Amino acid sequence: MPLPAIIDTAREYLFSDVADMTLHCLPAATQTHILRLRDLYNYWLQHPKAADKEIVLKLQNDYCLAKSQAYTDLSILKTLLGELQKTTKDYHRFRFNQMIQEAYELARVQKDAKAMQAAAAQYAKYNQLDKEDALNFDYEKIIVQTFVPTEDPSVAGFKPIPNIREKIRSKIDFYSQDSEFIEEIEIEEADYNPDEIFNVKNGDSK
Repeated sequence: MPLPAIIDTAREYLFSDVADMTLHCLPAATQTHILRLRDLYNYWLQHPKAADKEIVLKLQNDYCLAKSQAYTDLSILKTLLGELQKTTKDYHRFRFNQMIQEAYELARVQKDAKAMQAAAAQYAKYNQLDKEDALNFDYEKIIVQTFVPTEDPSVAGFKPIPNIREKIRSKIDFYSQDSEFIEEIEIEEADYNPDEIFNVKNGDSK
């Protein structure tokens, strides 16, 4: 059975623990590869100015990899780093929570109750555990209503008029033809001076 593409799997499980990867039935070889990429990622965080040759040499020495495989891992890491930059805030949130958990664990080992309490308070404050969860509306599941043009007025609550088209056509025919009810007249000139009516001067409203 072929192994899943490591780049696709690493996108989802780069920061997952082994138990989670096992739960999702990731092959042992894939898990080992992801852990190696994570180790390489952490090394890059600590040595951001490291040259490609240095990173490849580290992979060869630490994992006994051939140079071609080491360069392949480096290429995968660079791809993941480019994608992580698009979600910088999410990653920093993850890192902050991780650091708080590490601080809490260190305080617990040292039996420092105050430090444990401070770490727990920071964790709760940052994750807003004292607030109600915001409602998550699945807007993408909203189905847009489809509107279909219709000539049926009953859909709007009006009573249909039987044979409405025939009645409209009949009225058009009636009023568009010569009829005894139509009489042509000539335009007559107005027998008044509008300026005398509408031109108000000196407070005269007549």
